[in-house]
Amino acid sequence: MGKAVLKILALDTSTTRGSVALLAGEEVIADLRLLSKDQHSERLLGSIDFLLRNSGWTLPQLNLIAVGIGPGSFTGIRIGVSTALGLAQSLSCPLACVSGLDALAQEMGFLDGRIGIVMDAQRLQVYYAEYRAGQGRVHRVRRPALWFPRDLEPALGRKQVYVAGDGAVRYARELRISATGRRRLVVMDLFLAAAIARLALTRRRSWRSGDFLKAEPLYIRPPDALRSRRKRR
Repeated sequence: MGKAVLKILALDTSTTRGSVALLAGEEVIADLRLLSKDQHSERLLGSIDFLLRNSGWTLPQLNLIAVGIGPGSFTGIRIGVSTALGLAQSLSCPLACVSGLDALAQEMGFLDGRIGIVMDAQRLQVYYAEYRAGQGRVHRVRRPALWFPRDLEPALGRKQVYVAGDGAVRYARELRISATGRRRLVVMDLFLAAAIARLALTRRRSWRSGDFLKAEPLYIRPPDALRSRRKRR
């Protein structure tokens, strides 16, 4: 007999594109998406329950909880991570923490060359990370950082790069991104729960389990409260 297919619950609340997905291995069984500027906390547990009930799954059947750790909204990331931690601990289930930037880049593994992920960070800034894709593999070559588009544009250089993300769309003119130029826009699905689960499957060594689970959110921009304290000093 072959190996049992893992049942995965994946969730991402790091941006306004909140999503929850159930996967059997790499196959999406069900997903729920909500584009909202409101906090995801009121809907997240209800969304998980809805998907489980309508898929015929139960919480104890889950083999893995995968969660997006950002970058994005401080409050949104905290909601997702704390919910995933709570579920993983109560179910004694492994937890996988995945950056949304990495997940989106991995979905572009069909390409060959440089990949730039540009996500809208609000306040006229973007999160940017760069990857190299080839032969179906993707690896990161530039760590995620916070940029103003005017500073990122020269940093992209003159070589061809495939670019994706809502920041790439919003600041296409400033970053000189087009459908056919050397900075080529690739339209991708930005509801990332399923992509986070698929990447988590390839990173089994990074799964965490036990009574004292920890997760490290990817906060590239410090929370507002921390910035306010710094200003008062």
